[in-house]
Amino acid sequence: MSLGRFHAVLFAIGFALATHGAARAANPEVIPVGDTGNKADSTTFGAVKYEYKIGKYEVTNAEFCEFLNGVAKTNALKLYDGRMDGEYGGITRKGESGSYTYSVKDGWGKKPVNYVTWETAVRYTNWLTNGRGAGDTETGSYTIKDDKVTVPDHAALAAGTETKWVLPSEDEWYKAAYYDPNKTGSAGYWKYPAKSDTAPAANINTNAPSDVGSHTKAVGPYGTFDQGGNMWEYNEARTGGKVGLRGGSFYLNDNDGYMRAATRYDVLSAKWPNYGFRVAVLGGAKK
Repeated sequence: MSLGRFHAVLFAIGFALATHGAARAANPEVIPVGDTGNKADSTTFGAVKYEYKIGKYEVTNAEFCEFLNGVAKTNALKLYDGRMDGEYGGITRKGESGSYTYSVKDGWGKKPVNYVTWETAVRYTNWLTNGRGAGDTETGSYTIKDDKVTVPDHAALAAGTETKWVLPSEDEWYKAAYYDPNKTGSAGYWKYPAKSDTAPAANINTNAPSDVGSHTKAVGPYGTFDQGGNMWEYNEARTGGKVGLRGGSFYLNDNDGYMRAATRYDVLSAKWPNYGFRVAVLGGAKK
């Protein structure tokens, strides 16, 4: 084989690997949360009796774009919102219903996805549980039927041998953000994420979402990023017709107080530029 031919083959292999990687991202990165049986905070939140894993970062546009290309050829479930191609969004759509394709806007792949409902977040976790690709969105960790969502027993899933992706319960989210087994004096809770009783560096009130993990020194007790700021994050809590939201966001009028452990909201599930989510993992083989 000539040197020129050899270089051409290497280029072809490299191009194939690169395009394959671009077409299929990895599962969201998760980190373990142990210290089982911790007591709840004074707010009554944070006690978790089992081991679990939680997203190191908020779900990104790149990760969500793969989901759309797998299951939203028609967008019958309204997983894509046209505003994702607007000022605050990072995903574009081409084609016609039945053959829609989606791509990430330049420079937006590592920014958190937004304009998603609580139900869309739940469907995303079902898709992860079912192996991604063209995986089912209506069954998995959750059962969605007749516009009703059946929420699983997280403790039971945590004890199981199968890996189940879920939206974090409010206690799971809270523990990862505020509980520190190594807190000075004794194990306990911080008032803010990133192991602090004062507001940490965060993307609050900047009017622009940032790449996940941009504030490299603002790391939670277990290694999470952006549990304060960037996006308000859905958790699995439901009260009447409303769902749980925590963390504060980049949006104008948000302030440091929104990141506090004492701040929580029950809101209508809705598509807003500053609403996003992270995932959690229960059960499966122990590592």
